[in-house]
Amino acid sequence: MEDVSAPPGPVSQASIQMSATQEHQGRTGLEHTFPIEQHGICMRGLVQAMKLDAQKQEQLVEVIACVLDCTVARNDSNGRKSDLVAFEGSHAPIAASAYVRRINRYGGCSPCCFAVGLMYLERLKRRNHSVCLNSCNFQRLYLVAVMTAAKFLDDFYYSNKHWAEVGGISLQELNCLELEFLFRMGFGLNITREDYESYFTMLVGNGSPAAQGQAANAQGKKEDGMGHKALSWCDVTNAITSMAH
Repeated sequence: MEDVSAPPGPVSQASIQMSATQEHQGRTGLEHTFPIEQHGICMRGLVQAMKLDAQKQEQLVEVIACVLDCTVARNDSNGRKSDLVAFEGSHAPIAASAYVRRINRYGGCSPCCFAVGLMYLERLKRRNHSVCLNSCNFQRLYLVAVMTAAKFLDDFYYSNKHWAEVGGISLQELNCLELEFLFRMGFGLNITREDYESYFTMLVGNGSPAAQGQAANAQGKKEDGMGHKALSWCDVTNAITSMAH
């Protein structure tokens, strides 16, 4: 019988190297989470990776702004309404795209929060099929979605008082809307990195902004707002306009 109490034999350097290599191959894409000694990236590489990631996210805001314009206009023309009465108000004084840019300028949140806000609205629609963005609710509904994303994702974020000023509503109303939003979401706010990357790719894709804009305009002219499975910009219109049906 083997003596299990005996100390293990020496481990060769080749075995250690092989184990490290196998471990490295199994975590490709996660090098920033490991120390340099275990094939992680150095501080300079980490800073560069973060800068590239931030630069990649910057175009999100403009993409979402343009698509929300098409979505709100289409829902208004089709007379679609949501039964989220608390989020309804008078006709918004500015276009959806201008409102998104206002949030981006004064909200102080990361660009990814705008995409995660849309992901939250998709989750909300799965729980309540009437959810859609129109000119009477996007001022409140999208504001609360982005604010919630900022609180969940960002290390630093503004107070509700500041967000109320950004959205042009009272602090008391925003507090009530935030609570209702969270309860309707079932407090399910976690987004995996894989889900976000997939959504980001669907939103931005690999095409140029000009080509994406043309695709979005053409897509918005289709009656059902769905169209063909072609350019990535068409896919994002599919994703966001799904809240219209």
